[in-house]
Amino acid sequence: MRKWLFLLFVIQCSWSQNEPVWLEGLVVSELRNELANINVSNIVTNATVMTNETGRFRIPVQLNEALKISAVGYEEQFVKIDEALYKKKQLVVKLRAAVYNLDEVRVVKLDAQKMGIIDYKPKHYTPAERKLRTAGQFSPWQILMIPLGGMPLDPMINAITGRTAMLKKELEVERKELALAALTTKLDSLYFADQLHLAPDQVKAFQYYAVENAEVRALVKSDNLIPLKFKLSQLLVEFLKPKESDEKK
Repeated sequence: MRKWLFLLFVIQCSWSQNEPVWLEGLVVSELRNELANINVSNIVTNATVMTNETGRFRIPVQLNEALKISAVGYEEQFVKIDEALYKKKQLVVKLRAAVYNLDEVRVVKLDAQKMGIIDYKPKHYTPAERKLRTAGQFSPWQILMIPLGGMPLDPMINAITGRTAMLKKELEVERKELALAALTTKLDSLYFADQLHLAPDQVKAFQYYAVENAEVRALVKSDNLIPLKFKLSQLLVEFLKPKESDEKK
């Protein structure tokens, strides 16, 4: 009788260990950030789930099965369901970013000149420059071409309606905006505060004041910041003059 009871106990224990359980898991990156939409599959049963927006997943497993955790851009991870993990029913997987060793690649930007289509360097136009170029410039000598039927009408119409003048103003504004963007990229706000000793509410005003200067607009195109900083120091004196006079009043 005791032998039968012992055998029944062993069978029950064996059956309970082979019973599927729900494994609760979390997938994180090397920086401990939760990873969403990671593929988690049981390579024995082919059951597959995806991690949610918090990096969590839930999948049925049995003892001695294995999971594969994979995603584009990360190294694959394999986890065996051993007895400890089977009983714990909880798993944290840390994925490492995949590193791909590529042969040396030389990136070359091709243009019409490099491809041999033209033998000169073409001028690149900004949006405002293209508009002005399309509108055309009117010159009095173009009237002489009327008898020959070769006078373009757009430049004359745009000159009469004032469109050309408006486009010139737009071009000037665009150039100043591009110069302002270049200035703030090359020299951050800390430079204007620490080196030029400007108050926080003066920094932006001085930047706008500086790009009104044609020399500054030319200097921001260069990688050499020394001439630019020197010019800004000169403009700073002029910029602060009105404020000093206001204080005296």
